[in-house]
Amino acid sequence: MSNLKYQEALKFFRILPHRIPLKFANDEFCKKYDKNFALIKELVDKATPRIPSLNKTWEDEDTKTIYDEYGRINELLCVCPNCGESAIYDFEYNKRFKCCSHCGQRIDWSDENDR
Repeated sequence: MSNLKYQEALKFFRILPHRIPLKFANDEFCKKYDKNFALIKELVDKATPRIPSLNKTWEDEDTKTIYDEYGRINELLCVCPNCGESAIYDFEYNKRFKCCSHCGQRIDWSDENDR
């Protein structure tokens, strides 16, 4: 399912309460709705690619960003922007993952100049 489909599903969930007669919106329905809305929002958030975060271990006065002097991402400095794990890059095989293998967050590996 593409990210656009997730966005459409989230939009549907947002307008749904305005279309259901109040007599059907009992406490059980509201709890179930809130739970499912949170799940679909989590799906949308994880399916939307995010730029890796700087691993705070490497941060100092010279290193404040994940980009090198040429605007390219330095994978050694990166962690998942969602969970903070370094499960987005395979150091042994020098391979960038499309998603974090720990939490499933999609990763945007585009260089600074590509934005």
